[in-house]
Amino acid sequence: MITNNNGVQNNGLNPFLPFGTYIADGEPKVFGGRVYLYGSYDLFGGGYCSREYHAFSAPVDNLTCWTEHGVSFTVDDVPWSDAVLYAPDALCHDGKYYLFFCLSDGSEGVAESARPEGPFKNARRITLDGKPVEGIDPSVLEDGGKIYYTWGQFNLKMGELNEDLCTLKPGTVRERILTNEDGAQGFHEGSSLRKIGNRFCMIYASEYKEEYPNNGSRPTKLDYAVSDTPYGPYERRGTVIDNSGCDPSTWNNHGSIIKIKNGWFVFYHASSDNSEFSRRARVERIDVDEANGIIRQAEPSTNGFAGELLPLHIKSPVNACRFYGGAYVTEAPGGRFPAVNIKNGAGFAFSPVAFESGKYTLTVRHTLIAGTVLSVYLGKNRVVNAALPEGTAEASFEFDAPGCREELRFEFSGEENTDLCEIDSLNIEKTVM
Repeated sequence: MITNNNGVQNNGLNPFLPFGTYIADGEPKVFGGRVYLYGSYDLFGGGYCSREYHAFSAPVDNLTCWTEHGVSFTVDDVPWSDAVLYAPDALCHDGKYYLFFCLSDGSEGVAESARPEGPFKNARRITLDGKPVEGIDPSVLEDGGKIYYTWGQFNLKMGELNEDLCTLKPGTVRERILTNEDGAQGFHEGSSLRKIGNRFCMIYASEYKEEYPNNGSRPTKLDYAVSDTPYGPYERRGTVIDNSGCDPSTWNNHGSIIKIKNGWFVFYHASSDNSEFSRRARVERIDVDEANGIIRQAEPSTNGFAGELLPLHIKSPVNACRFYGGAYVTEAPGGRFPAVNIKNGAGFAFSPVAFESGKYTLTVRHTLIAGTVLSVYLGKNRVVNAALPEGTAEASFEFDAPGCREELRFEFSGEENTDLCEIDSLNIEKTVM
């Protein structure tokens, strides 16, 4: 659930913030017994990001209970620019909290607060030798008495910050830590410098592909590269998460990993509305071999922070982890978040869902546009195959399920090249005998 917000409460399922909240480029940090999420703030129907940031947090002991703290920083407090705010990062240093930000005009800065959620004030530009640094997507890590700062697109740069946290130490700045050059790591943007055990780990939006020249793919992946020293050289070791399939038009990804108590998580985003934008925050549990600096790739799921996805948790197509055949979710008047563009063969899936053996009743709230047959698959087994009634209606179907933990897939069929229906909500309950 989430407090201080009128959005949908979804018990930690992906996307784990209210459906009308679009947080991209998420950087999670643990401060004082809470995990804080800093990210860009998309506006539905707009482009990338906006002129403000919002902060969110949850207790480390209850990651399904998120609080929105409101506006944490706005471009109105940036004295040198009125551009859009791109991806941020945050740091706690000597009892103060620092928000590192960048803008669409290429400038970068830092603001400060006495509280991790802000509001952040006293914005200053990041400079080197008296000249403003230019680029996007700052990342910051304090380690061994030094504060490392990374930034850049296609060519990742790194330097050490002075104690004022706004000037880079001369002689410490290096380029090409990661690049998208032929045969390199496929670095696109969105660097996040973290540590796994004693190793430095760079999480980044990647355009890497296996075939030489190893670049040029859509940057839907968060890849990771590892080094024994902060400046590298970095060895690309694989992919942490790929958001391809979460929306037909998904373009980029951006996020990071974090250890919360004894578990590791990757925070990332996925677009919606059949666009590159309207990006929502998502999370997956990940397996990390700390001794060897190895992360096992995770797949997008519905689970999010939920330990187990039960049938009764499934309420909305927004929580689906995969869309296919052109279907996608959008935001509509009246607080609706329907799945639309549902044509013959289109659908969406939730995964993995834990069923007990028995009979279940599925209720679908929909608006029929043309004759539509709904097929529901539990793994490879089709458990529902029935026509949806006309108009805006609520239809119920009974089905049998074995005890299993499988993908639950909804597929729609009807006349070719025709919009068939919109799906508003779903409900699955154990049938009372």
